[in-house]
Amino acid sequence: MNNATANELDATDIPMAERRVGEEGAVYKRSIYALPVSVQVVIGTARPTIAELLQLKQDSLIQLDSKIEDPVDLCINNRVIARGELIETDPATGSIGVKLTEIVDISEDFLQ
Repeated sequence: MNNATANELDATDIPMAERRVGEEGAVYKRSIYALPVSVQVVIGTARPTIAELLQLKQDSLIQLDSKIEDPVDLCINNRVIARGELIETDPATGSIGVKLTEIVDISEDFLQ
């Protein structure tokens, strides 16, 4: 920060991305960039009957409607924001990640 205290910010203390011009000059919006967001990676879906669900036990297999090489969807609040492919990020631990192959244009979703 410049020489201002926490309660005395001036325009140079706030990054450009966090500034908004209002009728009274520069008005600062709250920063939302540090908020955590849960991203779901959807690899496929299944539609078992209730009877089939009740019969599930350890080592049961649920058939998905996708293949292992199909892209996965990255979703926030049930909205697809990107697609990608699963990759192993650490062979020693078996950790996996998603390599993005497509970013979905969601700008029109927010205009409705």
